Amino acid sequence: MPYTDIRQVRETYVTLRELVIHHAGGWDDAAARLKVERLCDAASQALDDAECHERLRAVRAQAAELYSRADHLKWSRATMSGADYLRLQILIALEAINTRLFFVESMRDRAASQQAYSML
Repeated sequence: MPYTDIRQVRETYVTLRELVIHHAGGWDDAAARLKVERLCDAASQALDDAECHERLRAVRAQAAELYSRADHLKWSRATMSGADYLRLQILIALEAINTRLFFVESMRDRAASQQAYSML
């Protein structure tokens, strides 16, 4: 079944993923910060799911630091820059959102199947 809300969040997932992959961060990038904020807000409004909302809040917060002048520096590791660490964390959160969308969709499909079966 085509679920408009899930489709919208999936499109947002793809856009956010591409943004993080192609915009390395580590400098003040107000345009990228604003884009992430808008996308995360739109996805949160589209889908009523607490787990997705939590992950989107994490993406938004981490992107704010990634695309800042210096906030990314506190995330530096011995083998990885703070910007790279934040990008990795954002990508992990995005994959968790994508996985959650498959779960939500399968639960809806199951409920719809059971409802159709009970009508027989």
